[in-house]
Amino acid sequence: MNGDRIKRFHKIALCLILAESVFCSGCQQNEEAFQPIKITGSTMGTFYEVTIADDLSPDQIPKLTDRINELLEQINAEMSTYDPQSEISQFNQSQSLDWYPVSPGFAHVVNEAIRISQMTGGAFDPTVGPLVDLWHFGPEIKDRTIPTQEQIDEVKSAVGYQHLEARLDPPSIRKSKPNLRLDLSAIAKGYAVDVVAEEMKTQGIQGCLVNIGGEVVAVGHKGDGTKWRLGIEKPIEGKRDIERVAHLTDIAMATSGDYRNFYEVDGIRYSHTIDPVTGRPATHHLRSVSVLSKTCLEADALATAMMAMGMEKSQNLATENQLAVGLLARDETQADSYFSTEFKNLTKE
Repeated sequence: MNGDRIKRFHKIALCLILAESVFCSGCQQNEEAFQPIKITGSTMGTFYEVTIADDLSPDQIPKLTDRINELLEQINAEMSTYDPQSEISQFNQSQSLDWYPVSPGFAHVVNEAIRISQMTGGAFDPTVGPLVDLWHFGPEIKDRTIPTQEQIDEVKSAVGYQHLEARLDPPSIRKSKPNLRLDLSAIAKGYAVDVVAEEMKTQGIQGCLVNIGGEVVAVGHKGDGTKWRLGIEKPIEGKRDIERVAHLTDIAMATSGDYRNFYEVDGIRYSHTIDPVTGRPATHHLRSVSVLSKTCLEADALATAMMAMGMEKSQNLATENQLAVGLLARDETQADSYFSTEFKNLTKE
């Protein structure tokens, strides 16, 4: 999950922008009164930023920074496909069909990935990586030739969350196909946000915003007692503007979009969002999904799944499961939006 890994996420990380930024000038009214402490760095091919509302002594900041980096390095050591010695790389290289011992955190993430795959009917699938590569959205883009159905079917034969199992005690995972490849890029960022947010609370921080590449957890309130404010971008190519401002406290939020990472061949638009069910890029007009959840892990994965599912199926999933989601669609002639009641209630000022 280092280097160019961000290019193959089923995410557009910058779809979620801090509302205190210049992209939302109307949200600047309390900026002077709120002077947070910011700890920043790089991880998983993107940035991290921890904004802390509490007063900290000068010696606390480097200690917190070291602890954050320690946690993120551990997650990379477990789930980075760019590290040949990581747990996930070793599992992918193994041809064994036996239970493979992994760290507790890794087993938890895979277990949740399988649960969300089942919940979404396979729209989220942690084994979809080979299809992403086939459609030239992997780390090495050589050409833009469109694969044949025969090629798609061949790659699909080695893809499928149904061929993956996880258990928490003892923590281990296994596959039923020796060439199955696991890639947690669309869920590990959310998990990392959860881990860092929990650590901040353990350290006694009462108000903070943990942000990794646009996936966030809001803890408590800002220094002025108000909720954390985040902006959701309008899904417009080549332009940055805010569609809606979300006011958050003690909640996670993740946003996915496909309006920045796509290509065209012979006038046909191919999105980087691959539908694991069909093995092809999604062809609907849903352009952006924002999900609120108790965990950023779940929000991260659900946002990815809904980008594959499209507007109607995503609305149905949200209604059936009482999910807090915001959906933004756009085609050549019109825009459409849907914000569930749960989303509206959780983002009130």
